[in-house]
Amino acid sequence: MVTTFHRPKDAAEALSLLAGAADRLAMAGGTQLLSSESRSLGFSAVAVSAILPGGIDRLATGLSIGAAATFQQLVDYPSLPGALRKAALGMVDRNIRNRATVGGNLGADKSCSSLIPILLALDASLELLDGRTLGLQEWLGLPPGPMGRGTISRILAPLHEGTKAGYARWSRVSCDIAVLGAALAFRLEGGLVKGLRLVLGGVSAHSRRFPAIEALFEGRILPEGDAIEAAVAPLLSPIDDVRGSAQFKRSRISSLVAEAFLEASEVTAMEAAK
Repeated sequence: MVTTFHRPKDAAEALSLLAGAADRLAMAGGTQLLSSESRSLGFSAVAVSAILPGGIDRLATGLSIGAAATFQQLVDYPSLPGALRKAALGMVDRNIRNRATVGGNLGADKSCSSLIPILLALDASLELLDGRTLGLQEWLGLPPGPMGRGTISRILAPLHEGTKAGYARWSRVSCDIAVLGAALAFRLEGGLVKGLRLVLGGVSAHSRRFPAIEALFEGRILPEGDAIEAAVAPLLSPIDDVRGSAQFKRSRISSLVAEAFLEASEVTAMEAAK
């Protein structure tokens, strides 16, 4: 519940407001902070949508995505990589996609995040409102909140020549949030998997990389789907929650990993973005 509302005129005022009290939270689209999940949370809202950059730009090195860009803007961007568009469409309600912002989805850091898995797999970095630039993985490791992690201003998603990327999700019904998600990116050099980054959502409290699974495939020829599932499942210890049992999640997420590998092997991230 919003107790007070602030509309700063610029970044300096926003940073000052956010530093002024522990209960002040940056708010853009409001789809998370104004949801029923946050109804019992009393907080002071600092509206940042008007001072954060929106829109998406293609750079020589990849994509620059304004933190205030909406999910729908991301989906509609003509040269978006297929895996990133598929992840954005994981926010299946178009009404919410028109309000939900890219920066807000990262800031919420939910296990069911639509974008954190694929952006971690692509090794994205963040420009913050206070002027810092941090890797997304480094930023997620900081204490939550505007005074720990800081407020995101822009997301930089590199798209290197030859990078392959895939994304797969599972939800209880088609219009639901993702219960499980798998994202990965890698290169094929001489038929061998190189530079693999694999991120899973829904199996722990937050989306994260799985180095032990990456090591299974790094430097090797990519096996068939059944072999991928059989190799991945024993290395997973998913959380058991209301969205699914640990046993179910272990079985389903391993098939999602195989699906993401198959998708990635068919098209490179660079090709999809052209």
